[in-house]
Amino acid sequence: MNTKKLLLGLAFAVSILMASCSPNSVADEDSLYQDKGGVDKSKIRIPGQSN
Repeated sequence: MNTKKLLLGLAFAVSILMASCSPNSVADEDSLYQDKGGVDKSKIRIPGQSN
């Protein structure tokens, strides 16, 4: 019983530490999705319309 509490406490502490080490800055994650080139509208095909 005592070992079970110890292991659960250890698992809880490790999970808190791992969550606090994750990046919390949105700017760090946003840089992957920013496309400087843009989209060429002439290459977009709309179904039902002929280009």
